[in-house]
Amino acid sequence: MHRMSLVRRVLSALLRVNRREDSEHGAVAALLAVLLSTGVFFGTGALVIDVTQLSYERTQLQTGADAASWAIAMRCIRDSTTCTVAAQTSVAQTYAAKNTKRGTADAQVCFSFTTGCTWSSPTACPANTVTGGKYVEVRTSTKLANGSTLLPPTFAGSLAGTTYNGTRVGACGRVAWGPPGITKVLALGFSMCDWKRMTQNGSTFYGPLDPLLSQLGLYSVLGMPAPSATTESAIPAVLPAAVLGLPLPSCTSPVDLTVPRGWVWLANNDLSPPDANCEISLKVGDLPRSFVLSGLTQGIPCAGRLQQQLTSKQPVLVPIFDQIEQTLLSIAPTYRIAGFAPFVFTGYTSLLGGLLNGVGSLLNGSAPGLLQNALCGLSQCILGYFTKTLVPVDSPNFGTGPDFGATIIGRTG
Repeated sequence: MHRMSLVRRVLSALLRVNRREDSEHGAVAALLAVLLSTGVFFGTGALVIDVTQLSYERTQLQTGADAASWAIAMRCIRDSTTCTVAAQTSVAQTYAAKNTKRGTADAQVCFSFTTGCTWSSPTACPANTVTGGKYVEVRTSTKLANGSTLLPPTFAGSLAGTTYNGTRVGACGRVAWGPPGITKVLALGFSMCDWKRMTQNGSTFYGPLDPLLSQLGLYSVLGMPAPSATTESAIPAVLPAAVLGLPLPSCTSPVDLTVPRGWVWLANNDLSPPDANCEISLKVGDLPRSFVLSGLTQGIPCAGRLQQQLTSKQPVLVPIFDQIEQTLLSIAPTYRIAGFAPFVFTGYTSLLGGLLNGVGSLLNGSAPGLLQNALCGLSQCILGYFTKTLVPVDSPNFGTGPDFGATIIGRTG
């Protein structure tokens, strides 16, 4: 403080001197001599250099924390079994070290679902204002090759009368991921039973049909194989006929008629139709409805959208239902929404009561096989497969319920 005060007085004096006559200019040289002899100029310069060094260190550590948290989140999405502090600490340390010029830094990892995390980094993330989902937090800090955790000063430590040995600098990065919250989806629901059957209970997914989509999207990062004719499956429509109020047929083995299966056109709970793009707004727990003859009431207006999905070969988000509430006389049962899943349409048999002819499979260029033909003999079928999608967002809005392959990811700190 004494030196800074002296600097202000000297600068003020210099300004006054510059306004005086030429005969007084000799005072400038005298003042400059005083400053140099007392070390004020050198001390101020040393302070500027050391502050800049701290800022540069913090920038490098922040880059490492951001890169590490994002990379770990991606690994967790790809394989949840590796989403542990023990498995990902080395990943964080690698990213932290590679983002510093000297190649050394310390890093710690903690997840939202782990407890007992003890931080040693001097910097914490901002408060997390996002609810839902999961997140990983990575904190990086200074670590030199000799094991020291203090960034030493370049000049300030050599000034007379100082005992400053350095500062520990830190940074923090946090990335969250999870299923989407309230969202607009295609008004075409699929049963959880069929999703489990086709994905082997959430363990098997396939990339999109078009190789270009794999290059432009994040599918290759998720490590999904390309689909083939053997990965395709037919899903029959929920039949209007019911036994004891339960839909037919069952997709479980052995047959369990208490488990809903199939696909169905959906309307809003008040029976208002989907919008012009054949979409409705849903969240987990909602109860959309469907008329028994939904192929006529909703299917006809949505035929164009279905054809568009077949042509584009792109995944589309569809609702997954796990319960159907109906009675023997019900003409508009409700379907409880359990979550949302990305689905790729590859074909269909005759839909809408013969108003829309069948389209051969895009995977093998033909109609479904014998088994699927038998399955679809009593019901209209949609052909396709479930995939995964990963969408980066600036302000994530996470939903609840199981993860059916639709994931949003975003930085939250």
